[in-house]
Amino acid sequence: MSNPVQWNVFISTQIPVVTSDLPPGVAERRWSPISSTLISGERDAVLIDTFITLEQNRALVEWIAASAKNLTTIYATHGHGDHFFGVNTIRERFPNARFVATRDVITIMREQASSPVLESFWKSRFPGQIDSTPVIAEELAGTVIELEGEELVSIPLGHTDTDSTTCLHVPSIGLVVAGDAVYNDVHVYLAESNADSRKVWIAALDTIESLKPGAVVAGHKRPGAADTPNIVAETRQYIRDFDRIAADTQTAQELYNQMLALYPNRVNPVALWSSARGVKR
Repeated sequence: MSNPVQWNVFISTQIPVVTSDLPPGVAERRWSPISSTLISGERDAVLIDTFITLEQNRALVEWIAASAKNLTTIYATHGHGDHFFGVNTIRERFPNARFVATRDVITIMREQASSPVLESFWKSRFPGQIDSTPVIAEELAGTVIELEGEELVSIPLGHTDTDSTTCLHVPSIGLVVAGDAVYNDVHVYLAESNADSRKVWIAALDTIESLKPGAVVAGHKRPGAADTPNIVAETRQYIRDFDRIAADTQTAQELYNQMLALYPNRVNPVALWSSARGVKR
């Protein structure tokens, strides 16, 4: 008998970002594509992560509704706003869906939804496009979300692209929804990292690999890219390359140029510029 648990991924559109902080020769920044994963049983479903803008999240709602599943739970892998600002929009269609995250993720979430950060970072970049009152998750009791008798296990990862991140493991189908611990053919956001925290990120990738997943969904992925476990090793190599080049360069421009030479085809090189600027202040 086949396992009734299924999973599908919806990718956001890349939207323009209002910013003047651009690398030389680049006229516009667009946000990296974001993934939202729906894990479903015969009747019910769990959504992992949402998007940024009202428009993006309305498209996500229609995709969920087309599944004809009863959305019971929304889970945030980490506290960055681009992965939970859509909860109110989702709940307009699915009012009974509970929104959960770990205690440490909620701490980061509160910072992201605070007025200073919301106004200076998010609303300045996406004016008039974000829910004015982002909802904060309730604390997940324990580590397991149950879906029709199947266990979806929250696993703490520590610092990856921000502090206190997690992934969600579905052992019965060999799936890891990795959030932003893993990137799939998209430039990795390292602006909040330093040499020590990048080691923690490497350890987080080791943790994901130790689960021996058959599929890994990255928090940011190129549309159409396969959700293969290989992306864990690819993310690790990208971080190691960044770490090595960061130690051997003096300026953000040098770091950006050398990383871009190694990774010329990944989506959203302006995210790499943000990383270079973040570590070469």
